[in-house]
Order: sequence, then C-alpha cells, then structure tokens
Amino acid sequence: MIKENHMIKKADIILAAALIIVGIAMSYILSFGQDTGSELIISCDGEKFGSYSLFEDREIEIERNDHINKVTIKNGAVSMSFSNCHGQDCIHQGEISKSGEAIICLPNKVVLEIDGGEAKYDTLSK
Repeated sequence: MIKENHMIKKADIILAAALIIVGIAMSYILSFGQDTGSELIISCDGEKFGSYSLFEDREIEIERNDHINKVTIKNGAVSMSFSNCHGQDCIHQGEISKSGEAIICLPNKVVLEIDGGEAKYDTLSK
C-alpha cells in the first residue's frame, strides 16, 4: 500500500496568499475603473420600458402579465427591491450606480442598466 501525505506545504500557503492578494487587487481596480452613472434604463422582454435620472429618488413598479418588479432609486444607486420571481437573484445583487452595471431578473425578463458617465467596460454585473 502507498501512504499519501496530506500535509500542507509552505508553497501551498504562499500560492493561496498570492491568489487572494491578486483577487483583492482586481476587485479594487474594477470597482474604481468606472464613472458613476446618471441614468437608469429599464428594459422588459427586450423593449425599453423607461429611463430615469439617478439624481431623483423614486420607486418604480413594473407590472407585466403575472410578473411584478419594484425598482428603487435612492442616493444615486439602483436596486431591485421586490420581484415575484422564484430565484430572487435580482434582489440579492444589491445596489448598482456605475456606468455599465446591470441587474437582471431573468425569469421576469427585466433588465436594469446604468448609463451616463464613461463606461470603461461593456457590462459588469454583481
């Protein structure tokens, strides 16, 4: 029988630390690589539903067939505050405020996208 050695080696620890540092650095670079947006564009099933300023706090209700989504714009940031979809991933994405960021409710086919400012990337999602 061959006996396996499961000891963690010094090189494994160094590699793990290096990967963590690179990941944190990339997150930092990506989060500061975009301008704050000025407008929210909402699309439903591929068609434009409306556009709204990020400088005015408001709640927007989207009702289509049996699908309901509520969007909150507050302090220049956008979040999906309610959805009757099953997964609730759109709600768990949190807030977006930078140009090019998006929140997508796939079951209800609703897309929230930040526009304005200067996007350095095509699209980023949380």
